[in-house]
Amino acid sequence: MVIVSAVIGAAIGAAAGYLFFTERGREVRDRMEPFVNDLRQEFTRFQKTIQKVGDMANEGMRVVQEFNNARGQSQYSDRTSH
Repeated sequence: MVIVSAVIGAAIGAAAGYLFFTERGREVRDRMEPFVNDLRQEFTRFQKTIQKVGDMANEGMRVVQEFNNARGQSQYSDRTSH
């Protein structure tokens, strides 16, 4: 397990060195930048969508709870008025 971790760490280090310390690596980073920016924007949009869905679910739960509370109070008042 230690050897596998060391090999993976070495590979990551070699890739980082290549990307940050060579001219070709700089070119690769320049080509990747638009993709990374687009990906970040998509994740931001997805996060906002999930937040909206959560807000809608919370509002729906609140409405159901209010309905149940009103229905419970109505049934209680019907029993006491007769």
